[in-house]
Amino acid sequence: MEDEEFTERVLKNNEEGKSYLYEEFERMALPYTPSHTNFVFVDLRRDSREIFQSLLREGIIIRPGDLWSCPTFARVTIGTMEENRKFIAALKKILGRQKILL
Repeated sequence: MEDEEFTERVLKNNEEGKSYLYEEFERMALPYTPSHTNFVFVDLRRDSREIFQSLLREGIIIRPGDLWSCPTFARVTIGTMEENRKFIAALKKILGRQKILL
């Protein structure tokens, strides 16, 4: 906390990453809960445990929402822009192969 420059950099990265993820979730019509933290809770509209497994095969880890009794939601940590872009690309690929739960 004493390194104010580092703290400012981390907060800026978090805000930029959050904005990017929000925009992408909106483009994909995925509802999310706005956050004041370094993660976003997003409704994948599919079984999040299956998405978790598919993302894991891509080298990406999320927290499936069934841990909180929200089976279609996932907790996604905001990373670097490179990590965020990799996550979104993999998520689009995976969601394109799966059917929406109604």
